[in-house]
Amino acid sequence: MNNNTYPHVFSPYSIKGITFKNRVLASPITTNRIVDHGYPTPEGIDVYETKARGGFAQVTLTESFIDAEYSARHEHGLNVHEKNMTTYHMESIMTLTEAIKAHGAVASIQLNHVGAVNHPDSVMDHKNPIGPSAFLREDGVQVDEMSVDMMERVASNYAEASWNCKALGFNMVMLHGGHGWLLSQFLSPLMNRRNDEYGGTMENRARFPIMVCKKIRELCGDDFLIEYRVSGSERMEGGMTLEDCIEFCRIIQDYVDMIHVTSGVYHSHVETKAFSSMFDEHGCNLDLAAAVKAAVRIPVVAVGGFNDPGQIEEALASGKCDFVALGRQQFADPEFCNKAMTGRADQIAPCLRCSCFNPLAANPGERPIPELWHCAVNPWASRELRWRQAPLPKGRRRVLVIGGGVSGMYAALTAAERGHEVTLCEKEDQLGGQLWFTDVDYHKESLKRYRDSLEARCRFTGVNLLLGTTVTTEFIRKMEPDAVICAVGAKPFVPSIKRIEKAAYAVDIYRNLSLLGAKTVLIGGGAIGCESGYFFAEQCGTQVHILEMRDDICKDSNDSQRRALIPRMKKAGMTWDCSITVKEITDQGVVFTDQEGREQLAEADTVIYACGSRANDDIVNSLKGSTSWFIVTGDAKKARTVKQATYEGFCAAMDIL
Repeated sequence: MNNNTYPHVFSPYSIKGITFKNRVLASPITTNRIVDHGYPTPEGIDVYETKARGGFAQVTLTESFIDAEYSARHEHGLNVHEKNMTTYHMESIMTLTEAIKAHGAVASIQLNHVGAVNHPDSVMDHKNPIGPSAFLREDGVQVDEMSVDMMERVASNYAEASWNCKALGFNMVMLHGGHGWLLSQFLSPLMNRRNDEYGGTMENRARFPIMVCKKIRELCGDDFLIEYRVSGSERMEGGMTLEDCIEFCRIIQDYVDMIHVTSGVYHSHVETKAFSSMFDEHGCNLDLAAAVKAAVRIPVVAVGGFNDPGQIEEALASGKCDFVALGRQQFADPEFCNKAMTGRADQIAPCLRCSCFNPLAANPGERPIPELWHCAVNPWASRELRWRQAPLPKGRRRVLVIGGGVSGMYAALTAAERGHEVTLCEKEDQLGGQLWFTDVDYHKESLKRYRDSLEARCRFTGVNLLLGTTVTTEFIRKMEPDAVICAVGAKPFVPSIKRIEKAAYAVDIYRNLSLLGAKTVLIGGGAIGCESGYFFAEQCGTQVHILEMRDDICKDSNDSQRRALIPRMKKAGMTWDCSITVKEITDQGVVFTDQEGREQLAEADTVIYACGSRANDDIVNSLKGSTSWFIVTGDAKKARTVKQATYEGFCAAMDIL
């Protein structure tokens, strides 16, 4: 496999003398510690340089705001609106843009103004936020209507921030005109209720975005590119439609160089399209981008859940778009482009669209201490500089990894990459541990690809794989390893319920879906129960009723995933009872007491349980004394998630010196 596998992906494209070396762009997305008081940290410079080094044609910095008055205060954005930057601050940003461009990538930055959805605490002097129309928000905040003078002022701020960006080494800017922020508020019938020349028809609603683009062009010149990000549809009743978007793009194309098509509104229930979930199709905005491309004469960028170079090749070859932008996938594998280009696409770690955006999911007041943004499939993400400074091994060690699940495979490949001699033993005849079910559940296609990519990377790095091999203390003594990493996983927890033997573990049902009857009761409404139950209901047509002891279902999922999954569960006909206690399984179904203490029967042909897992302590304890360097990782330590299994396997290997 080489460049010929993805000829469209790796064909260059030039706009006004600026050449994009391929068609894959790193879209604006943030992470931890990349900015300190508006200026890039050493960690931040390393994060963005890692993407450029990984082969992306363009690297776009996360949204930065265009003034300190009404725009917003964003702890992750660059301070490019400052009129009196110190030399140190200018040099820090210039070091960042230089690092991106050193690897042949185009340096870009997203500029934004949140407008009417801003909070007074983020507005200078706690003034009211501004928008196209005045109204009282649901949270009691008054939004002030922008006068024409205010529009001119804000447009000039956009231009001055863009000029600063150009002076500091950026090749272009991206204007965020989607997701319900200020520029898109002027386009949306939901937000723009003006009756002057800036409201009503699309021609009028587009006047303010045009004003912004014209001022940037006048100040920055024609050699500084402008990319305009727009929601192809707001996906809300009464909001901006695809037809509206197409009409707007036909107007704005005379003032910008690229159109970047996303969808949704960030501060609403359709946020999951702005950040697609594992239940959304990959390339979920591609049809919107294709409709825009058919209507305009400038390049169009598609974004939305892409994580496969084959799909990107198809999108480009079909003419639906000119570029594809990757968001979370750039964190999952910054080497995405390089791997695809050099015949290692099978080693790409695909984004699972799981939980890296969890810090955004809840009301900040409910989470005063923010969670760190980390990736389930890439332990380097947000830790690049720290791990690059980790000590190197003092010599080549003989390493034995027991268990071929996620944690074991990641430990093995990491140890091999660090020069050790690694043997991985797995008692089954295939790798992947508990992830075998992903062969069946199509919602878990990316998780399956992650499993397969780990196996490909193990083989590529020279790990000695011994399948169908049970490790004993005698085996370890004969091998005489310098270090043992024990990643033997977990076993399902069987609840203490009368006649539980009549029920099956949810994951085991994937082996034989014909076991499902017309009515299924699923005991356990956590993430595993809800996600597997949804698959059974949608794919097999069984009527699924969940019984959950906690006060709500899916509580171990982040809020974005819950917003994506629960409506789908309802659409599939699933029902549930919470705050209950299961008493007994009978031939008729499951007897339980509800939160009022009343005994009820949930009728069922099939009963399933998904009540979590417990570490395989018996196996760990039987092997623990066999060698001095014995590290337990992943579910073998405590049953948790793919993210923790990956990270612990990685850390265990990094600790072998």
